[in-house]
Amino acid sequence: MKLEDFIGKWINKAGNILEIKSKSKRSLSVNFISGKTNQPVTREYYENKLSINLTASLDFYETGIEVELWKRGMGFHMCLHRDQVFFNSGDYEFYLAPGLSEYEGGTLLQNYGNLFFPLDYYKKTEL
Repeated sequence: MKLEDFIGKWINKAGNILEIKSKSKRSLSVNFISGKTNQPVTREYYENKLSINLTASLDFYETGIEVELWKRGMGFHMCLHRDQVFFNSGDYEFYLAPGLSEYEGGTLLQNYGNLFFPLDYYKKTEL
């Protein structure tokens, strides 16, 4: 899997948007826009910073990307895996399957994970 596979604008059924752009050879920049407000969310746990310019990189196995929601290696992050969905017609599309994961000793996910809900598939809408 390559970082380029994730670049674009992705939206889920709730209207949450992920805008993913190239940042460097080894990382991406991600903006998370809430479908409720059409605005980035305020991360109270991180000096009230908005959910823009989040850093993402390939995970250890290079099967998906990890989006840092706080400081690198601390708190929690969003995992995005590229999933191929097949339809009865035989056609298929790629979606992003999200999840949230907390680093060892973290306590933020329980209190702030809901900022990034629902964790529904994201469909690509633009490059």
